[in-house]
Amino acid sequence: MAALNWIQTTVGEAFKTVTGGTPPKSDETLYGATVPFIKPPELINGTINTASDGLSAKGAERAKIAPKGSVLVSCIGNLGKIGLATKDVAFNQQINAIFPHYVSALPEFVFYLTLSPSFQGQLSALSSGTTVSIVNKSRFNSISIALPPLGEQKRIIAVLDQAFAALDRARANAEANLSDASALFDSWLSTTFSSGLEHWPKKTLPEISENLDRLRVPITKGDRNAGNIPYYGASGVVDHVADHIFDEDLLLVSEDGANLLARTYPIAFSVSGKIWVNNHAHVLRFETIEAQEFVRLYLNSISLEPWTSGMAQPKLNQKALSKIPIPYPEEAERTRIVDEASEVWKASESAGKTYGAQIADLADLRQSLLQKAFSGELTA
Repeated sequence: MAALNWIQTTVGEAFKTVTGGTPPKSDETLYGATVPFIKPPELINGTINTASDGLSAKGAERAKIAPKGSVLVSCIGNLGKIGLATKDVAFNQQINAIFPHYVSALPEFVFYLTLSPSFQGQLSALSSGTTVSIVNKSRFNSISIALPPLGEQKRIIAVLDQAFAALDRARANAEANLSDASALFDSWLSTTFSSGLEHWPKKTLPEISENLDRLRVPITKGDRNAGNIPYYGASGVVDHVADHIFDEDLLLVSEDGANLLARTYPIAFSVSGKIWVNNHAHVLRFETIEAQEFVRLYLNSISLEPWTSGMAQPKLNQKALSKIPIPYPEEAERTRIVDEASEVWKASESAGKTYGAQIADLADLRQSLLQKAFSGELTA
């Protein structure tokens, strides 16, 4: 509940609001570099004065110009993203702009107000549309707000500016630590294999494993019987089926797909128990789990580009897979590396969870501060 001297009103009653527009792209004279043309992806809950596209002065008038100090709110699609204009900008029809009204509210106060849980909650509740969330101007104007005196607004701005600056620094540190935690395992893996490449003997996969690709059976989606048994493809589990074709410890290696080169997720993964595998993943059987895990670690640590064919749809066929040289030390050394990898992975995962939780806590604290600010508690 806001303080007694706060004015209870609505966005439409307190401010001039304007919905943007997009000039016809067929008219080249409407586009240029004169005025930044803001679209929802460029609203990142901060100040804004640049955009990837620009309009001429004539085009900006067609799109609508938001003067410096306006608060831009995404009201179609990516609902509730905010930007505080620090210069005159144009904006498209997915955005409603609150024009500055310095007599009743300071731009920075309105910016924080639109980020508040109350404002965002109302915006979400007012949305319509089955596939794309939409809040039209009429509904946007109906959002309830409370405006304190200008002196109180200045105090709220000062407190939030200072607090958010500290939160931003803390978040940046946590994100850097999270990135370091994520890179810890990959860095250890690369260093471990690099140190042994010169003196470890080389083996090929046919020398240390049996290829079971001949046993794979692809099933089209319409022909699959639903069940609880994992159905594997190049990217891991892609479905669950009622039957299985393997029931043992195996190593699966992606045969095709962009991930062979992009490497956004592992291309080799160990599986155990009942599974079904289609023809997009190679199937390898090893004599021991230790050998399987060692090869999994190595294949996930190297680039497979020298052995892949095709650019639009990279492919690692069985012949090429069989040619990859695998550094293969004695069993004791392989076991040591596999055991140490498990420990490093656990440490990396633990650190990642810790820093991820810190980032979530900082986001919660930000929302708590906004909640208090616009209920009159922050500067009471």
